[in-house]
Amino acid sequence: MKRMRIGVEKVNWFSTYRVHHRVAGHFRSGRAFLLGDAAHIHSPVGGQGMNTGIGDAVNLAWKLAAVLRGRANPSLIETYEPERIAFARRLVETTDRAFTQVTSSRPTARFVRQRLAPLLAPLFFSFQSARSLIFRTVSQTSIEYRRSSLSRGMAGAVRGGDRLPWVKMESNRDNFAPLQSLDWQVHAYGEAKPEMQALCSERKLPLHVFPYSAATRRAGLRRNAAYLLRPDGYVGLAEPDGVAGNIASYLDSLGLSPLRASTSGW
Repeated sequence: MKRMRIGVEKVNWFSTYRVHHRVAGHFRSGRAFLLGDAAHIHSPVGGQGMNTGIGDAVNLAWKLAAVLRGRANPSLIETYEPERIAFARRLVETTDRAFTQVTSSRPTARFVRQRLAPLLAPLFFSFQSARSLIFRTVSQTSIEYRRSSLSRGMAGAVRGGDRLPWVKMESNRDNFAPLQSLDWQVHAYGEAKPEMQALCSERKLPLHVFPYSAATRRAGLRRNAAYLLRPDGYVGLAEPDGVAGNIASYLDSLGLSPLRASTSGW
């Protein structure tokens, strides 16, 4: 208060704020699932709590829905905990360190907060790469599930378990529009082989073919590759050569069947 030149004359109410940094040992026990604050709790540094809870809910919801509707093997639900608990542990660890640094009364911590941070922060944020890094971290769009049993293959720079890269198309369209269906679907950038078209028609699997462009290349997407997308917008299988048989094998291994069918070209 001294540095801010503020004088406090009267306090009507005062409370000590206590912060906990904890992650449940498991996110599932039989028919019970933990998510959100019940699964992990940490300081509000970075404003990550709500986004993390929503991410948990989305991850669990589409898997439960698929199994309850008989459109996937029950083993699909087993991927919820390993996908989300790994991120929760990293998040709690980083927010714990950040909160400790922000609130520490040690001379070195005060020096960093009061002297170094005001000088270095403007310089750091003057770089586009730095702003992009912070955005991806805080928005949680950098989360990936590459180690998940649902993640397979690599096409271009995109691997199974990666979030689908956003690409703006012509006429103000983008490749995220079809994701509103919240269903399994295949994306191809360039052309989809006749066998792929036949498979998607037979399996009632939505197929979306986008033109290949400089923007898709910069996004790391490979020409004529096939990307099998999960309902949450993450890549389940990245098939570099667009081989329909590999898509079929992936679906069969999980007992997957989509909710509806549609084919579109952009």
